[in-house]
Amino acid sequence: MINFNKKIQAKFAEMSKTGKLFRVELKGEQIWDLYISSFPAEQNPIFRDPNSTTKNCNHCKNFIRRYGNIVAVDENNVITTMFDVDGGTEYSKTVEILTKAIKGSKIGEVFFETFNELNSLPYESCTKTSKAFQLGVAKNPKRYTKEEAEKFGVVKPNEIRTFNHFHLFLDAEFVDKSGSSVESIMSNFRDAKNVFQKAMETISLDTLQLVKDLINQGSLLDGTTHLYKIEQIIPLKKEYDELSAKQRDNWCWVKSYKLPFAKFKNELIGTLCTELSEGKELNDACQAWNKRVDPANYMKATAPITKKQIEEAKKFVVENGFEESFNRRFATIDDIKVSEILHSNVGKGEIKNASIFDSVKSTSTRHKRAEFDGVEEVTIDKFMKDILPSCTSVEAFFANNHQGNLVSLTTSCANGSSKPMFKWANNYSWTFNGNLAGKSQLKDAVASQGGKVDGVLRFSIMWAEDAMDNSDLDAHCQEPNRQIIFFRNRTSMQTGGNLDIDITQPQSHKISAKNQVVENITFPSLKRMVDGSYYFYVNQYRAQNSKGFKAEIEFDGELFSYEYNKPVSGNVRVADVILKDGKFTIQHHLPETNASKEVYGLETNQFHKVNLVCLSPNHWGENNVGNKHYMFMLDGCKTPTSIRSFHNENLIPELATHRKVLEVLGTTNMIEPADKQLSGLGFNATVRDELIVRLQGTHKRVVKIKF
Repeated sequence: MINFNKKIQAKFAEMSKTGKLFRVELKGEQIWDLYISSFPAEQNPIFRDPNSTTKNCNHCKNFIRRYGNIVAVDENNVITTMFDVDGGTEYSKTVEILTKAIKGSKIGEVFFETFNELNSLPYESCTKTSKAFQLGVAKNPKRYTKEEAEKFGVVKPNEIRTFNHFHLFLDAEFVDKSGSSVESIMSNFRDAKNVFQKAMETISLDTLQLVKDLINQGSLLDGTTHLYKIEQIIPLKKEYDELSAKQRDNWCWVKSYKLPFAKFKNELIGTLCTELSEGKELNDACQAWNKRVDPANYMKATAPITKKQIEEAKKFVVENGFEESFNRRFATIDDIKVSEILHSNVGKGEIKNASIFDSVKSTSTRHKRAEFDGVEEVTIDKFMKDILPSCTSVEAFFANNHQGNLVSLTTSCANGSSKPMFKWANNYSWTFNGNLAGKSQLKDAVASQGGKVDGVLRFSIMWAEDAMDNSDLDAHCQEPNRQIIFFRNRTSMQTGGNLDIDITQPQSHKISAKNQVVENITFPSLKRMVDGSYYFYVNQYRAQNSKGFKAEIEFDGELFSYEYNKPVSGNVRVADVILKDGKFTIQHHLPETNASKEVYGLETNQFHKVNLVCLSPNHWGENNVGNKHYMFMLDGCKTPTSIRSFHNENLIPELATHRKVLEVLGTTNMIEPADKQLSGLGFNATVRDELIVRLQGTHKRVVKIKF
């Protein structure tokens, strides 16, 4: 018995390492009946009376009835049970019968215990900090009375016998300590699996690919918000389609387990996929989506394009000599003659050439914006007219909130010899990348796991960078109403705050530079948030060689970084973000690291040399088309990602007739990163903004330019 139980324990420990345990539909009572009937009479003799045999033990019966139907699923989507062991002479028939019956049954639910339930059972005493919990009674001694000795005839009066029983050790990750009932937890898992499986069964791979294309085309309003879900569902659907019918149910249980988007089919994007799979006409489905997302602006989305439209657009571009115009690259400082780049009207109607500063060497001292609260403020017009002409050097302060101002200048590969495609008389254009490039390491890691990083308030954590750390840490946020956003309450109904990544077992996560262990809470809209304090902290759910964590909080373009370099225990409060009258402030509980943030190859919160100051190309020379932008091109500023080479709203009317196709072309035919490029900070003349600059000329000064 003892050796057999040890084998079962080892097998169960192996099953637990999958991080996912389930129960089959075969009831524990049925498994017990199979167990006790598997022994021939000679292996299960009467112990005390005809109703009490050697193997018929109440503790073992309770164990098998309660835990006998627990299973895991292996890499081949095949059920494994704790009885998948060598039973030896005594239990060989037993394991054969039990494994056959259990594996012949279907998974019916996820296995989970609760702390409250375990404490109500006559097992080993436990605490919430226990790393493992005993299931079943290990052994019990019994002293027999004179009356029992006389009755049974097999024991002596006052004889003490110790009986060993089936028991297991359950890892803490399978024990819920929230106070929720087992039934409610299982119900959530069961619903997730059923909805996920329905999606796999009813939504075709072609439909998922089509929706991805529609998002990239711009045919779905706010489609990019849902793109990561489509991109994660597609490989799952491919995997599902390759499975045999017998494997699919087990696979769905495994894949849906704690999957953030398991109920994808019930979401807005899932509704669209379902409609298209059911045969709804493409334009009608897209229009229905856009109405649901934004009833006021649903007509603004790009309509889905057809093959005929693509052919017509291509024919027009070729026949009218625009091919070279659409073959585009980054502009460089060598492309541009100073006489062609104009930044302001000076004095008596004369035109002042763009300022180029080649000799300035900036320092690398980091600053806080608050240091410059008292400096002289000037309007952009005054700066361009009265200050810039006398400067010999300019340095711009690249603040964290300037990431949305990052801009790159582009031109056609043929430059001056290509046919103008824009509303102005040159082939130069520009692209603002904003926060789509140059994220912090942690922010990039969150995005790579499918987390949202574009909300009004973000809290992200990263840990287990050391491969030895297998702790389960959890990101928490307590809202002003004291409701907590965490893995058991992932979305706030009041504020929309959402935990979209939950990783429980770092060592099974296949950690790499592009696959870090992270969790992420994002608030999508300021309008839904209520005034008050939002407490952000990290909870140690399971400590296993904990090494600490990194954390980030981001709002209003400001990024705050933290490091906790010691084992995590209990709750570690990171910071409080206070919302009042639509404005965020922050109170730090951990020291802010001020870790360097590299964006477009430049560190934030530093002054950087300005190579060139110019207006946007739509205001060069005699051009005066659309909004004016002021551009401060920075030394060493380079976008590391592909950028859009043109925008439809800037095209000449002849090309605009093919806007649907060209919109797709603009998003698919991107300009790849290049070492030589003109990138820097751009400011729209019609949008409130500010830039701190450090100047040299007749004298040194620091001014704040107001736009």
